[in-house]
Amino acid sequence: MAYTGDIAARPQSLDGCWSTWSESQTDNIVKSPADSGVVKTRRRFTGIQRRAQVSVMLKAELYQDFVDWFNIDQRQGAIPTYVKTPYGAEELWLFIAPPVIDWPEAKYFKATTELYQQSGWGD
Repeated sequence: MAYTGDIAARPQSLDGCWSTWSESQTDNIVKSPADSGVVKTRRRFTGIQRRAQVSVMLKAELYQDFVDWFNIDQRQGAIPTYVKTPYGAEELWLFIAPPVIDWPEAKYFKATTELYQQSGWGD
């Protein structure tokens, strides 16, 4: 089912690319032991839920744009936004958690977070 809710705009200063991207699917199987001792398995839901651990290094002057993108545009992760995947597609993803910001130097920062996507959002 296509996503029909609000979509957060990404600031023009940010291209939506991530430096690192480690993706997995949410475990979709429920295992229940039956009285006979046989373990029954079934799917929780018919769609696929994808999760990605991502990070990006940005120049210090983009810090406020990045923080505002999460806090204001995405309403602190309440609505999804478009990001660029490693395979070059712009897809709708939701921030699961606030980004962790590290400052290895005064000239740039590293933002790390986890993203979530429900199947059908791109339909």
